[in-house]
Amino acid sequence: MERRAFLATAAIGGVAATAGCLERLPGVGFDASLETTDPELRPQDPPDVTVDGEEVTVRGTIRYGSSSCGGVELAHADYEDSQARLDVLVVAADDSGWTSACTDDLVAEGYRVEATVSERLRRVAATEHHVYGETSSTTVDGLN
Repeated sequence: MERRAFLATAAIGGVAATAGCLERLPGVGFDASLETTDPELRPQDPPDVTVDGEEVTVRGTIRYGSSSCGGVELAHADYEDSQARLDVLVVAADDSGWTSACTDDLVAEGYRVEATVSERLRRVAATEHHVYGETSSTTVDGLN
């Protein structure tokens, strides 16, 4: 019984220690970050993906609800080694929590995700999830 309790505690501790981490562990060769910008693309345009050596840049514009309680977040960024693929997901986030004092407006905010992939890269897939469930994607194939 003590072994099960220990394993459960270790598993919970491992999840808690890595919660919120969108970057890979050191030494794996992957790093990503998001910066919000002035919109350069229309919200209905798919994300723009550019690859320059190890540097990958994804730009786009996300539409979200409530300028006081919403935002743009990098929900997922992962390098899939077996397929040499970088997946990026940028979403309209709801930061309202339990408050009801949010403004009733729609906002379009630009973003730029910069990723460094030191491993082989064959494909980049970038997806946006906007407010009201709208999505758009761009896939760049044939790299390396």
